[in-house]
Amino acid sequence: MLYSQTNIPMHMKKKLYKAANKNRQSCLQTNIMLWPDRILFFGPLQRLSLHSISSLCINVGIYQPFLAGTEKGVQTPYRACVIPAGCRHNLSANGNLIASLVIENTATGFFSTGNRLSHNPTSITQLPGIEWTKCFRYIYEERPSREIITQLINSLPGIEESSVSTLDPRIQAALDAINLSPSDNHGLEILASSVGLSASRFRHLFQEQTNIPLRRYKQWRRVVSAMRSLNNVDNLTHAAMRSGFTDSSHFSRCFRDTFGVSPSLVFKNLDRFEVY
Repeated sequence: MLYSQTNIPMHMKKKLYKAANKNRQSCLQTNIMLWPDRILFFGPLQRLSLHSISSLCINVGIYQPFLAGTEKGVQTPYRACVIPAGCRHNLSANGNLIASLVIENTATGFFSTGNRLSHNPTSITQLPGIEWTKCFRYIYEERPSREIITQLINSLPGIEESSVSTLDPRIQAALDAINLSPSDNHGLEILASSVGLSASRFRHLFQEQTNIPLRRYKQWRRVVSAMRSLNNVDNLTHAAMRSGFTDSSHFSRCFRDTFGVSPSLVFKNLDRFEVY
């Protein structure tokens, strides 16, 4: 039975509102699911240092609220919040389970999603937590199939999946080139020339269209590429170099800068790791 506001079985409704105790916390495991334009992460977290994700991120406390803050302010408690691309932030969860849904800034439905979520484009915005919590707790506890997970996420308030790109076709062409081979250098002048723009115009248009600098986007795509490679090779160094990093240390620095935690802590206790 699919999750919805009205058709959750009674036994599941009781589970949805049951807080995690210490014994339950010790059993919490990490799940990672990667789509071409989304990442869904579940994991018990202590604290994430200041970091900046190059895509929109929605964080949800599955059993308990968490604390999140920016470098300019104090930490604030949230049950669910949206963090815009490029916003440096930290997060404290005291070992509780967090769900994070990352939506690529270049996904076809991204701009419609961003508008419908009505979030602050520069800072953390609180979301009504109950529907997000119900949905992600159901996914974590019931372990549905990829198809059902996709349906559940697409049914959440503000989320939209579309097959129509709203990006400038020149920027879309450059993004396609980067995504096709993230390990390549993709220099500014080469990308600009390939779409018939000057380097300065391309740089300005890229940031205007994606809300992130070209350098940050290339790093983001390499990090995601390495994550996808880890699903196959199970070797951090091999996955890092295959994705264009000089070595595993280089990958670890970029991963920590992106997610606020070292990759070894994320990938050592995986219970479910699927790439679609």
